Amino acid sequence: MSTTSPGSVGGPPEESADTTLYEVWHARHLAVEPDGTVIHHDPDGSLHTDQEEWRMLGLFSSEAAAEAWVTRARLLPGFREEPDCFVTHPVDPDQDSWTGGYFTYYSGGDS
Repeated sequence: MSTTSPGSVGGPPEESADTTLYEVWHARHLAVEPDGTVIHHDPDGSLHTDQEEWRMLGLFSSEAAAEAWVTRARLLPGFREEPDCFVTHPVDPDQDSWTGGYFTYYSGGDS
């Protein structure tokens, strides 16, 4: 993030002191118990992170703005069925996130 000083004309913008942004993600869990109950949390209480679909819901300028969105989203269809499956975390702009590349695994053995 950058800002321009009030009254300045031209020249490079001044850097903002805080460039941390906040991502909000939501997990839709696909794992189910034999009785059909969706598995949201592991036995240790942590968020179940096997067999889920993740959705990035937004990028916010402050943690308070991110949490305010989560509060509103918990009232919406779909999200209200999994209200404790949100993850908010800070990110720094201009940081590489996928430094190791990726591969696609297909259950048929092709990759």
